[in-house]
Amino acid sequence: MNWDNVFQDIQKWMAASNEVMRTYPLTSPEYWRWLVGSLGHLEQKYNSHPLVVNLCIALFDYQDRNYKETAKGAAK
Repeated sequence: MNWDNVFQDIQKWMAASNEVMRTYPLTSPEYWRWLVGSLGHLEQKYNSHPLVVNLCIALFDYQDRNYKETAKGAAK
């Protein structure tokens, strides 16, 4: 496993996430469709290596927490 490639791909994913959010906000279904699909692609690219899967889960969880904070702030 080339871990440099994994971490470079994660950095690229994070940059792409920021770009997608310029068009679709974090609270939109379009963003979440992109998020799930792109993380699934990243996981498959590395043959579902357990550490890569856990990194993808961590990215998902991070955005989920951001979503909940955004939604909580909007409800106030």
